[in-house]
Formats: sequence, structure tokens, C-alpha cells
Amino acid sequence: MSCSGGRWCTRADTLLGVEGIHVSSVTATAIGLLLRVETGETVSGCPDCGVVAVGHGRRQVRLHDIPCFGTPVRLLWAKRVWRCPDPDCPRTTFTEEHPLAGPRAKLTTRAVGWATDALQCFDTSVSALAHQLGVSWHTAWGAIKAEATRRIGITGRLAGVDALGVDEHV
Repeated sequence: MSCSGGRWCTRADTLLGVEGIHVSSVTATAIGLLLRVETGETVSGCPDCGVVAVGHGRRQVRLHDIPCFGTPVRLLWAKRVWRCPDPDCPRTTFTEEHPLAGPRAKLTTRAVGWATDALQCFDTSVSALAHQLGVSWHTAWGAIKAEATRRIGITGRLAGVDALGVDEHV
């Protein structure tokens, strides 16, 4: 990284554009860009009892993000693991959460939004989106289907529509 001082590069953080996520390195690979990311220093409380948790290391989580410069982007998130120090608490360890991605996600939330927008607005195929994201069709469709279903359920999404056009596409 060409940024001076510190563990994170503020210019790379700005380019990534995810609040609270810092880029520690960027590597160009044969299959796209690999960004190693992590959250900033924070204090966390146990979700069960509220006692201030103790750091218990980090777990590497691989996520696919929106393409950048025409190439797939993978994030390797060093996700914090916390330990509850209260011996009476049923929760022993837990991992940090961030709007970047839900639990067990393979795509970032913004990659899912980007793909769903492309499918909705630009008549793009799921296979083309999967290729751009660097994932399989099933991985892309699983995430897109969940987001599309959520969007379809929004009441008032057709407010102001007084006519529908039909063409040769179903």
C-alpha cells in the first residue's frame, strides 16, 4: 500500500466506501482483486448479558463484492471473535456483525443490491451477473431471489402506476 503510517489506507477505505470497514491490503490475482479488510477498534458487549466482551482473535470470512475496474472483487474480512467474560452467561463466544454482510453470507449486501438492481433495471441475466461477481449461478440467484422477494413485498411500490405495457417478453 502506498499510504504512509498506520495499519489502514484512508484512500483505499474511501475507494471501498463501506463505513466502518478498513482496507489493510489489495492484491491483484488471476481471478480479480483481493482486498483484505477489517473493522476498526471497537468495544462490544455480549448480546446475552451485556458485559463488555474480550477479544478472542479473528476469523477469516471470504465475501464477493461488486466488480471494480471490470474485474471481480473478493473481500477477505478478518472478522472479530469476542468472548464473554461472565462465567454465568450461557454465551461463550460470538462474532462481530456489520451491515457489510449477514451471517454465513457469500455476497456483500451491496453486491446483492447491485445485482438485483441490474436484473430489475437493465434486463441483465443472472448468469451474466454471476460471472461479473465471480460466483456460481446458484450463489448469485439465491441472494438475488431473497432481495427481489423482499422488494416485491414492499407495499406502495406500484404507487402512481396507471398502465402496464406488455411486449414479447414474459
